Amino acid sequence: MKTPTYLFLFILITACQPICLLGEVSSDPDPTRFAETIAGFAAADSGAPLPTGGIVFVGSSSIRRMDVPKFLPKIEALNRGFGGSHISDVNHYIEETVLKYRPSITVFYCGGNDIWSGKSPIQVLEDFREFYGKLFDSVPNNQLLLLASRPSPKRHTGFNTELALNYLFQMEAGKDDRIIYLSGACDRFFDEDGNFFHGLYHNDQLHMSEAGYRIWQEILTPHLTR
Repeated sequence: MKTPTYLFLFILITACQPICLLGEVSSDPDPTRFAETIAGFAAADSGAPLPTGGIVFVGSSSIRRMDVPKFLPKIEALNRGFGGSHISDVNHYIEETVLKYRPSITVFYCGGNDIWSGKSPIQVLEDFREFYGKLFDSVPNNQLLLLASRPSPKRHTGFNTELALNYLFQMEAGKDDRIIYLSGACDRFFDEDGNFFHGLYHNDQLHMSEAGYRIWQEILTPHLTR
């Protein structure tokens, strides 16, 4: 059977699995568990002029694990990802990880951990709205590259819920020209029948392999090297 379109899938989940999409609000994890990591970012910034107006990568472990100089050698960028984070964590530390650099471009990937912890797509969308609201209030001309959430073999039971989140992300991006939604960060990791391309995943079947990051390289490069 062919993979349903985002619209059909959204309607299907809303009609048949309302708790998946519209469930009760879940508590946010304690963001201070990342205090040491954030302090490390501050230490890395000390002793040199603070870079501003550039490119910042922020989000969860797929951002943290990305070797930006290797996959995007023609750009200079700061990587401020921290593994295991929810969007609520990124919001808590947005000043330390994004705003103080006043970037011209922000690359964002987060939301999968949120879904896996039991948050509904609607709750995750609200957290994303808070993120880009703070970002654009501080840096109105920022361009936000929103990488679609990527289902994984290890968390395959959340497949449809992550696709529903991506539908919401895509619709939200359509409301603001400053947000560019990059669907290939999801769509290219499985075939039209929903079968994962396992070679694009690390041995843990959760994170990306080098081949997976090559897809990110391909979809990000046109937006970062103009």
